[in-house]
Amino acid sequence: MPGTRTRRKRKLGAFLKELRERAGIGAEEVAARLRKSQPTISKIENGHVLCGFAELGAMLALYGACEERRREAEALWDDAKQDATRIEHSSAVPPKFRTFLRAEADATSVQTLESTGIPGLLQTADYAAAVRRAARGFSDPAVGVERAVAARLSRQKRLHGPEALTLHALIDEAAIRRLVGGPKVQREQLVHLLVAAELDNITVQIIPFDFGAYGTMSGSATILGFADDGYPDAVYLEYPGGGEWVENEEDVRKFRATFADISTETLTPEESAAVIRAHVDALEGR
Repeated sequence: MPGTRTRRKRKLGAFLKELRERAGIGAEEVAARLRKSQPTISKIENGHVLCGFAELGAMLALYGACEERRREAEALWDDAKQDATRIEHSSAVPPKFRTFLRAEADATSVQTLESTGIPGLLQTADYAAAVRRAARGFSDPAVGVERAVAARLSRQKRLHGPEALTLHALIDEAAIRRLVGGPKVQREQLVHLLVAAELDNITVQIIPFDFGAYGTMSGSATILGFADDGYPDAVYLEYPGGGEWVENEEDVRKFRATFADISTETLTPEESAAVIRAHVDALEGR
């Protein structure tokens, strides 16, 4: 399942695998020398498991790593130990959703198709609070609205910085028209959407009512792309109170094809911005 590996663990694992192969040593021999099972060595090299520091030293010695390579490996191990996918405000997030957040934090691209609301990565605080209050029947009563909103907004840090996430959002016009939190909150949300869409790494397209039926119009679907080490893409289908992973390669391909078809046939980003601006103007003074 996505999120069980991090970019840092994968980078360390790939580094160790390269050293082992250059030394001409098989995984079976490493397992025997470290008194580990061969699957454990594979998990370390694939980034599923972080080895202990003593194990790291043993592998480096076995591979005959030079001092420079040792320093590189130890630096990678220190980075992996930090866990790049630590989730901020994790206690405010349902356990089932934490796996998605870890995967999202590890992804390089997100394609999301929303039929009813604004994607979480693009929500304002007031809009997110209104959504949270409306979904109280599916929420943990011990987690207040402020904490839940803080957890949601913390995800948006991935949209900025040198390793910014690439986001492509297809949003049904219903989400643009629905007054979540009232006219003022909805208007501010739409303005925020316009500003976000101007960023180079964010694309927003609206699916108008006259587009007709389309795949996944009954809910939301998020496609996570992982560029590192051939890590397979995955789809997350969210529903109130939980979600479901789709990781079968053929099924993921179908979702990608559906997303591509809709993005090609629906309004362009420029046309979408015009539609959003029209709704912003319509809400002026309400």
